[in-house]
Amino acid sequence: MEWPLVGLAMLAAAVAGPSLFALAAAAAGAFTLAFALAAGFFSRRLLNALRRRAPAPLPPVTVIKPLKGAEAALYENLASFCRQDYPCYQLLFCLQGPEDPALAVVARLRKDFPGVDMEVVVSKSRIGYNPKVNNMANAYPFAKYDLLLMSDSDIRARPDFLRRMAAPFADPSVGLVTSFYQATGTHGLWGNLEALSINANFLPNALCAASFGLRFAMGAGMMVRRAAFEASGAYHNLADHLADDFWLGESIREAGWNLALSDAVVDTVPDIAGGAEHFRHLTRWARTIRICNPFGYAASLVQHGFSLLTLKVLLIGPDARSLGLLAGIWAAKAAASASLSLDLGGRQPLRALWLLPAAEWFGFAAWVAGCGSSRVLWRGELYDVQPHGRLVPAAVQPSAQPATVEP
Repeated sequence: MEWPLVGLAMLAAAVAGPSLFALAAAAAGAFTLAFALAAGFFSRRLLNALRRRAPAPLPPVTVIKPLKGAEAALYENLASFCRQDYPCYQLLFCLQGPEDPALAVVARLRKDFPGVDMEVVVSKSRIGYNPKVNNMANAYPFAKYDLLLMSDSDIRARPDFLRRMAAPFADPSVGLVTSFYQATGTHGLWGNLEALSINANFLPNALCAASFGLRFAMGAGMMVRRAAFEASGAYHNLADHLADDFWLGESIREAGWNLALSDAVVDTVPDIAGGAEHFRHLTRWARTIRICNPFGYAASLVQHGFSLLTLKVLLIGPDARSLGLLAGIWAAKAAASASLSLDLGGRQPLRALWLLPAAEWFGFAAWVAGCGSSRVLWRGELYDVQPHGRLVPAAVQPSAQPATVEP
């Protein structure tokens, strides 16, 4: 944690005076409560509108899956894409080297799903500093079809996922379709806290924002039209960006194409070893948002009303208004999370909702830490993140090697 920043924030509160800090905390708490209620309402309204979309043609799709390491549940995550109820699609798995343990998982998939069109691309070639984009760029020349789905390795999809992602492309102006994601199958303290950071904070807030116009994409599931992808600069445009999904959405819009949202919601199964890993993940996410949208990040302080009210109670003392707001925020976020989980078929245990205060405190600590250094640890490599999310490695990258494909 960036402890000097925490100390600076507490010093600022002391200088401002107890009364002013208490007033600011109460205002932030009221805003957080109102926003939580609005997020629950608008997210449900958006999902209902999306589900009224008419069936559409089902053109062939190439699915590109970047892999690194045999993370927990990798087989089931990838197998879910082998079980798609879709007439014609290709699976491309891409890795950096034959020593990667994910290759054994793919070998098992090829044995278990012999009827699925899948290929494996192994290459250390690099076009930039983003290792995931490098993997996908190496696989791109082997893509057969004009609709391309890019999806992270920790994502699990339901059998109708490709059908629901392809539907918005009936509109010829649509260049990219994205889907939201929820955390499921969690267990243990840290797994549940990771899930709450997604299900109780990110998911309802992002759905609420999208209901007023989609301006972003999410790496959990992005399907692009090849013509739009090429017009945006393809993988060379993404190669040096940490938030490649955010930058792809921006670039597709700048190229003159529309973004659309699918009614499909995929699942992610958090694989969190402990509190330090959970906090590093939250901090990397916070720093990415700050670098991509500095003004929005600063303004998001008012969404941390629960944590600010907690500080007020600890430093100044409790009062009925503060305690009432704390209870109201807890109840509103718990209700929104439980409602969305039920509506989306999620498996977030309701008993985990008692951890919401801890999830709020971790989120605020990560927000504070995100205000500091622009250095992130990503998949074992250390990067400095420059304006607009550009990556600069802290270590020299290996030299490029030509790609090979395994039939």
